[in-house]
Amino acid sequence: MRIIVDARPLALPMQGGVGRVAEELVRALAAAHPEDELICATTGSAISVLPPKLLELPNVKHVHLKIPNKLWSAACILNRVSFFEQIEQRCGKTDAFLMPNLGFVGCLPKNAPSVLLLHDLSFLIEPRWFTFKQRLWHKAVKAHDLIRKATRLLAVSETTKRDAISLLNLSEEKISVIPLGSTLAEKSLDPSYQLPVTSYPDHFVLALGLDDPRKNSATAIEAVKILRQKNGYEDVALVVVGAPLGGVRAGTKPAPAWLRIIPHPTDTELAALYQNAAAFLYPSWYEGYGLPLHEAARHGTPCVASTAGALPETAPLGTLFANPAKPQHWIEATKLALNQERRIILSQNTWNQAALALHQALTSAS
Repeated sequence: MRIIVDARPLALPMQGGVGRVAEELVRALAAAHPEDELICATTGSAISVLPPKLLELPNVKHVHLKIPNKLWSAACILNRVSFFEQIEQRCGKTDAFLMPNLGFVGCLPKNAPSVLLLHDLSFLIEPRWFTFKQRLWHKAVKAHDLIRKATRLLAVSETTKRDAISLLNLSEEKISVIPLGSTLAEKSLDPSYQLPVTSYPDHFVLALGLDDPRKNSATAIEAVKILRQKNGYEDVALVVVGAPLGGVRAGTKPAPAWLRIIPHPTDTELAALYQNAAAFLYPSWYEGYGLPLHEAARHGTPCVASTAGALPETAPLGTLFANPAKPQHWIEATKLALNQERRIILSQNTWNQAALALHQALTSAS
């Protein structure tokens, strides 16, 4: 089987969760099925750089369309191009099209099946979580049409599957759940790396998404603020990852000494934060999976997660839960996390299992 992969999510300088999942999934698929050829395709005025470990596999090929992305996006909006057909013109006939995420792909193939990986549908559930530019992107990329017109859909959780069926009136037979692996190679910690002692507090809890309203970091900040007022927790600090946004975070007044903001950590730095944190707080309003919990759990860090979205379904065993709308619940859960032993248990799912589910979707859709 020859498969065209929209590899643009893998080529971003800072991949994010979607890119890291896509890389692991495509790499596992190529390794498990050496008889298949995976054509990883990208666009842009400059040639995209894909993860080296992926390109080391003999059955993975990189094809780049040297077209400026803005021009390409405009052509897709006007239904003038097809990503699949453009790549097929350069490589010859192919058998399937894999989309690791929503993107500007233009018209879907008519004579080959297309499989789309759905991470979450938060953009449909609450548009106010997104900026105007992000909402415009979802409209321009024609997210509804891509989801409805794809031959097969793979959801990262039962919650995402149910949301897709109910919000878009999809047939249950069209969508199945893919079991994501529990580890990510990019997040492995360099043994020689140490957090700079001048930049980080000695005893801290970690939260993400300072610049993302959906991540609800305000609840984590309020919980730690109140927790510090309780006897025995005066030394607990909070490290929040994300670019400053609003109020204290925008610099209109200085942040308190116990709150440290890290706008853009490297993968190695983030892994070190996960490892050195006394606990990880994830009070998100909605998640389709909750990958950061698994990244923290890989280092044995106690986790407190929101009861919203797919987090109760997908969080590692041993995770504590709290209502994202009630900071008082987070105070108590954080106290429990700080006092418990590191007993977080990783999921037993592997990327080989995910690759098997993906391959079945690709072949059954043919």
